[in-house]
Amino acid sequence: MTKNEVLTTTITLSIDNGSSHVKVIYDHLDCSFIFPNVLAQPFGERFLLMEQGDPLDFLDVQITSPAIESDQYRHVYVGNLAIGDEGILHEIVGDKAVQKKAQRPETMVTLLTAAAYAIAKQHEDAIKKGKKRIKAAVNLGTGLPIREITKFREEFARKITGGVHSVTFITTPVFKGITVEMEFSLPTDISIDDVSGVYDLEATSKSHLSHKGFGIADVGGVDMDIAFFRPGLDLDQRHSTGAKIYLNDALESIRNEVNSQGEELLASTAELTLMLVNKEYEIYAEGKVVFDMTSLINKHMRILAEKVLKFARSSWKHVRYANEFWFIGGGAVVLQPWIEKINAELGLPIRFDTAEHSQFRNVRGTFLMLDHALKHADDEVAASTDAKGVSENGSGQD
Repeated sequence: MTKNEVLTTTITLSIDNGSSHVKVIYDHLDCSFIFPNVLAQPFGERFLLMEQGDPLDFLDVQITSPAIESDQYRHVYVGNLAIGDEGILHEIVGDKAVQKKAQRPETMVTLLTAAAYAIAKQHEDAIKKGKKRIKAAVNLGTGLPIREITKFREEFARKITGGVHSVTFITTPVFKGITVEMEFSLPTDISIDDVSGVYDLEATSKSHLSHKGFGIADVGGVDMDIAFFRPGLDLDQRHSTGAKIYLNDALESIRNEVNSQGEELLASTAELTLMLVNKEYEIYAEGKVVFDMTSLINKHMRILAEKVLKFARSSWKHVRYANEFWFIGGGAVVLQPWIEKINAELGLPIRFDTAEHSQFRNVRGTFLMLDHALKHADDEVAASTDAKGVSENGSGQD
């Protein structure tokens, strides 16, 4: 392979590897995408009628990475393509949910796939003109839950930065046969998921959180991170904590009850999550309602909302300066109606992020911190270069 067949590039991207969905921003805040955190080991060959469609819906990848040891994660379907596939499905429920995010092989698979897709998307024009191989230096921002950050930060960072990772798109339209080789750097280290979301809230909302003392919970599909901030966005490390709430497991119970009717009406918890985010409680088939999930969802979500609120209040009651409490994250969007109903009787100063931004708060905040760090590093290099020039040429005075 001649040198000009290889495209060399650099990319800045942030990834929030949520238990239900993976969220990504690259280049700038307007370049974003999301896909379900679902993997499947392919069963047989993928049958193609036409090589058309959105590449994000057909992530069929072969991965070679020092961070992935098991052969079962070498060739996988990721995201929407994995949902409904006949192969062995991997969702973050049950035993997977009990595992640490930093140690689940699924975390690295989706991280590498997301990064490779962002790089390929960035160079789609070059790919259409015949480029088959891309070598990328990746400035990555990503995070871990509060409960994992101290113990697993270094281990997770080593997995990411420890060598060259290669992702080849197999049957993915537009990117079929494209190989992306990546080396990662972590300019902002591994961030704390919940804390990242606060920075984006402060930067883009009208809430002026920096003038307040407050608590905030990032509610995900498995974990709930609770952080407290004194005025000035000073993180209170003593009172910040985390808990596992297993929202995905509750959704899996709902899915199983629905599917017990004799048909696979719901293919995955990711599909159900999206329905709940959109407040869609009825399942349609052949143009008519075949199942109304309203009472079933009310039962499970009420129990979970009580659990989430209990965790929040047990931490909040010890923090005298926190005059309000915020909920962000995809899980908060799902549970908001039930938490608000319970709080109607309690009258607590609880705030919810806007639904359209809530899921993306962490990845946006991580990107803002990453972008700031890189620009600050460039400023330091420029200042150093200017200082060196003055030193070599004299003081600059006549």
